[in-house]
Amino acid sequence: MSGLPHLTATPTNSVATPNSNVAMEAKEGRSGNAFACERCRKHKVRCVPSGAAGICQRCEKARVECIEHVARRRPAKPKSVVQTPNLSKPAHRPSLPSVNTIPSQVTDATQQNPPTPSMSALPASKPPILPVPGSTPEAAMSFWETINDTLSGLGRLDPVIRSISVIHMQLILDSYRTMADFFPFVVLPKEMFCQDLIQQRPILMFAVLTAGSYDSPLLQLTLSREFRKVVMVRIMNGEKSLELLQGLLVFIAWHHHYMDPHAVSIRLLLQMCVGIASDLGFDSIPSTMKSPPRKENGPERDAKRAYLGCYYLVSNMGMMDPGKPRAMSYSSIIRTYATDLASSWEHRSDAILPNLIDSCQFLEDIEETFQNQSMQAQVVKSQVGRLIEKWESMRQVSQAQALDYKTLQWTQLISRVHLYKTVATLHLNDRDSTPWASGSQLSQRINCLRAVEQFLDASLQLSSAEYESVSIVDWLNLITSLSMLGRLVLHSSPMPGWDPTELQVARTFEIFRDRLCSIMPRPRDSHDNGEDLFDRFRRITAVMKSAMRNIPTRASPNGSTFELATGSGRTVSLLQDLPKLNPIGVIDESSNPLPTPWKVTPSLDMSSNEFCWKFLHGTI
Repeated sequence: MSGLPHLTATPTNSVATPNSNVAMEAKEGRSGNAFACERCRKHKVRCVPSGAAGICQRCEKARVECIEHVARRRPAKPKSVVQTPNLSKPAHRPSLPSVNTIPSQVTDATQQNPPTPSMSALPASKPPILPVPGSTPEAAMSFWETINDTLSGLGRLDPVIRSISVIHMQLILDSYRTMADFFPFVVLPKEMFCQDLIQQRPILMFAVLTAGSYDSPLLQLTLSREFRKVVMVRIMNGEKSLELLQGLLVFIAWHHHYMDPHAVSIRLLLQMCVGIASDLGFDSIPSTMKSPPRKENGPERDAKRAYLGCYYLVSNMGMMDPGKPRAMSYSSIIRTYATDLASSWEHRSDAILPNLIDSCQFLEDIEETFQNQSMQAQVVKSQVGRLIEKWESMRQVSQAQALDYKTLQWTQLISRVHLYKTVATLHLNDRDSTPWASGSQLSQRINCLRAVEQFLDASLQLSSAEYESVSIVDWLNLITSLSMLGRLVLHSSPMPGWDPTELQVARTFEIFRDRLCSIMPRPRDSHDNGEDLFDRFRRITAVMKSAMRNIPTRASPNGSTFELATGSGRTVSLLQDLPKLNPIGVIDESSNPLPTPWKVTPSLDMSSNEFCWKFLHGTI
């Protein structure tokens, strides 16, 4: 089984392998958790040996190194007293693991006893995964020791994450390169390997490990907690660097996988990114039009991408909080950066940066155009026509690129949804005096429904693996489109010609919801009891589906708001369900009024701007 983490352990002498076999055989014959490895003890599950020596089934499945737990001895003895007898009895070693496998001792042990290569540790039939021959767990341990030095005085890193081997890190790094297509603002060259990041950009490597560990939700949550602590210490110590900014951007871009309502909010993290970029002068980098790109200008181009990444996140997430001031706005320097990067074309994804910036600027244009909630009907009509023409031009220019990059296609489609969504909330001052005003509003509402359907059609084109890679911007756009259908069913104001039942809006939601749930990944580890991102999506959308299904929206044959058509053809008045009045004409306080789902459960109010954030946090 070439490529498994347990085969990358530090090469030791020939006695180490029998000891591991004895330890695993002891596990098989003993019940309880006394012989469980560190990871199984952390997760409080049973440690079951696998077919391979020295690794349990859970660690083998998670592709991490299996670190055997070492029981504490009482009373504690001095270090010199313990080491002398062990050196004098090489032929009668106990079944405890080698000191090189203990995270807290691996640094000292490797310095005192340099490992000797052993050809029996790796199969001769397959080459190692890493191209660097010196890829050993010592490199991973030294990386975690470097990160741990940051937390001096605040405790030590969680032992579970210290078990991540170098091969596992490289696999996560390879996965991140695929994920970067959905957030092309922190791109790593293909010639940069895991050890390069460990030595040169440890914080960025930490963020990549956190974002790319989606196959193990519990490990990802642990990494996210430790990352927050490390970044907090560094920022409070006054550190400002491109590496720290890139690490924060990666952490935010896939933050929906490890949301924590009790931790620092995404809004605050974004403000930190904008502040770091401003302090480092990334808003005034001189323009360089050089092709092919020079290697010495690599950090400069990385800084430009990071600055564009800040704007991309601020612009898209700003649509979730309409009316609130933004930390960044569109400027000519942003357009210049995007053009320079697309011209140099250092990475394949650089070509779509100008198109993504155009979509973000389009969102700002919508917000600025309709910032007044009360407008004249003719003004609204002309502005909608102008924006639609601008949107069509954007789509025409980037039609081929949108087929290759789903995030560009999603960003453009959701921008049209935001346009019609914003127009639907406007109040027309001259609606009563303008004959065509009500018809225009009905047309805009129908266009909004069709725009949502077109976006959801595009969302069905993604594979299960691609849904694991989508960024938080794309995930929020998906939530926005589904909640817009719920808003049209539950919260749309009465309008002549508008009938959600006849248009089957609730049925449309059910169809798209069920198909999306069938595409999205299923949990890999049955032992992980926590709710992952996709389980949360299935649970909350099921609640939304039930709320839309239980609303009596059938129209009355007599056209009366107070009548309901029953299945038998009789017309029943809705007034009969009202509570009885007291003699004085006041409703009894003990009587239960007719409930609505969003009044019983306020978090179900899909018309609220906070609904998408509650969906993201899983508090619905």
